[in-house]
Amino acid sequence: MLVRLAVALCAVAIVCVGSPTVSAVPDDRLVVGGGAGVAMLHGVPVQVAYWAHLCTLAAVGYDADDNLVGITNAHCSYDTHGNQWLGDEVVHAAHLNEPEPGGVNVEVIGTVAYISGGNPVVPGPNGVGLDYAVIVFDKSMVIPTATIGDTTIRRIAEPPPPGTVLCKQGVTTGRTCGVMIGTIGPYILNTVTEFTGDSGAPIVVDDAVVGIQWVTGAASSMTAIMADLDSRGGVGSGFRLVTS
Repeated sequence: MLVRLAVALCAVAIVCVGSPTVSAVPDDRLVVGGGAGVAMLHGVPVQVAYWAHLCTLAAVGYDADDNLVGITNAHCSYDTHGNQWLGDEVVHAAHLNEPEPGGVNVEVIGTVAYISGGNPVVPGPNGVGLDYAVIVFDKSMVIPTATIGDTTIRRIAEPPPPGTVLCKQGVTTGRTCGVMIGTIGPYILNTVTEFTGDSGAPIVVDDAVVGIQWVTGAASSMTAIMADLDSRGGVGSGFRLVTS
């Protein structure tokens, strides 16, 4: 059932953001893929929510149990008060840019199924980790794609050598590029910029996703996240990308 969310859309840092770059497909399902925007409600029922916490998907695919899942930042699903919102409802950024008198029409497209530890700068309630969350999508509400905006993702790869050109696809600022500086453990240092709402954006080299950005200049390795998913088991394990 369609419900209403006020026009004021804010990102994870509660800073208002601009227009998303994705849209509905002709069968009315919404497109999800690496670079698409999603918004978390932090425990507020969608029927009464006035704020959403906007982030970007790094990758979308199927897990070993054939769930359609998306990967974004863990810090999109916790707040500055130390609360984390496991099981939180997720809405699509595209519907949040369709104003009607008094608000916009919004439907829930999935739920947050797993939240890792945060990044070394902002660890969050679970301590330091890889800063990723797993969303399980309602297959009747969304359709997955390998291409969002100017970015197509068809494979997962290790972090590249220093000096390699890297790009990110974020819901707020679109595609921006920089260079690889190096790695510290599972973290990728780079010169790629992001803005509020871009958290979770895929870091790509050609058609390979190599990381998930959590702040300007830093990301977590996607191969490290895949290994963590598989070692943990459950939702998201056995992840395989949607490639078309």
